[in-house]
Amino acid sequence: MTSNIIKKFSKKLFEENFIIENIKGDASKRKYYRASAGGESLIIMDSSRERRNFINFLKFSNILSSNNIKIPKIIKKDLDNNILALEDFGDNLIIKRSNSKNFFEIYEKSIKNIIKIQKVRNKKISFYSDEKYFKESSLFIEWVLEIFFSFDIKNKEKNKIKKEIIKLIDNLSLKRKFLVHRDYHSKNIFYKNKEIIIIDYQDALYGSPLYDLVSLLNDCYKDINDNNRKKLLNFFRDNFNNFSKNNLSKDELMHNFYLLSVQRHMKASGIFCRLSKKNNRNDYLKYLKRTFNYIITASSNYDNLRTINFFAKEAIYNLNESNNSCGR
Repeated sequence: MTSNIIKKFSKKLFEENFIIENIKGDASKRKYYRASAGGESLIIMDSSRERRNFINFLKFSNILSSNNIKIPKIIKKDLDNNILALEDFGDNLIIKRSNSKNFFEIYEKSIKNIIKIQKVRNKKISFYSDEKYFKESSLFIEWVLEIFFSFDIKNKEKNKIKKEIIKLIDNLSLKRKFLVHRDYHSKNIFYKNKEIIIIDYQDALYGSPLYDLVSLLNDCYKDINDNNRKKLLNFFRDNFNNFSKNNLSKDELMHNFYLLSVQRHMKASGIFCRLSKKNNRNDYLKYLKRTFNYIITASSNYDNLRTINFFAKEAIYNLNESNNSCGR
């Protein structure tokens, strides 16, 4: 149901009668609406339950737009209620727009946009810490293994997973930090008029230059075949080396890509399970299998991530079993 505050806010945007429709949001507490009249439409972002994220959204909107990163324009603000009217890019998310004909055109431009984001330097932006990496990864233990699947995990096994997470973080070898969107996937990237436009950037931090690449190429919401992924990994490496004056080798690229894929998807699967158990939002559970598979594939390259690999396999086995039992 649309609140009176949203209706009053929308009324200020249009002179004639307007229509408001709910839009399916992301994994946050924000709500989204499309307000339209006379063939024009705007996106209403309601952040009334996310004060900190709203402030960050405004901060990064200024930073990104001043660095010529394409984002939705802010048309109107209600700072008392944390509501914004944003430019509407329609049904042009790359999860829907990309196909076999335009795949490389869209994804190569998305990768060039990662490089463009990495050029941004600003003292007001925080850095990814080892503690933050660890806390995110640990969502897998609490929300996936213990709460969602109710595995009886002994302290010895839990400590093994924690030690493996610490080892993973210590082994990330690219120490120079670049600006990271942190959720750079096919549901947060638009492609319109041959341009890449990004949304949901309020959690950006300085971190590994490969983090957004992992989000894009090992996407929780979309399959990319191995052949295309390899080509795009090479495309990123060439562009990154040209920009950063680095000599990032293929081995170092893949080493960091694999480790970050384990870390990111431990976090993502934890968030999906938490949304289900804590908020009764089960629409993300259909992405769990793909997310677990990313953990399994990446961690299988490392003997010192054996426990994480084992429990990711246990999770996917139990997920398949529960799906099968539901279908009987």
